[in-house]
Amino acid sequence: MKQYIFLAFSIIVITFNSNAQSKDNPYAGKTFRIDNYIGDKLDNSEDLVFTNNEVEGSICVQYGFKKAKYTTTINKKGLQEFSCTMISKEHGKMVWTGEKNKNQISGKYLWTKEGQDPIQYTFKGKIK
Repeated sequence: MKQYIFLAFSIIVITFNSNAQSKDNPYAGKTFRIDNYIGDKLDNSEDLVFTNNEVEGSICVQYGFKKAKYTTTINKKGLQEFSCTMISKEHGKMVWTGEKNKNQISGKYLWTKEGQDPIQYTFKGKIK
């Protein structure tokens, strides 16, 4: 009987912790389908995948950009904002900032790489 009570208690604690993490971090466990633009021109589309503490772009990984730890804050508009820096040994770095508004996401990132001019992207998308 004690084993069943312990098991039930463990399930409640795990469920509570999962819900608490989701409320504190509205990105955790979400995948967004985003369109990336240079100026007004669509460059590509990819999935931006968030775990509890890391984010990964489906196209970015093809160029050696590793998962990046991200931080969240509340911005002046009252929306949850994220920021991160993705690094690739061969292709430089990308500094991302974005905000989530309900099921929508938007923002920008700057790609810098030695030997090329920096490229400023904007992105927008929605939860997948």
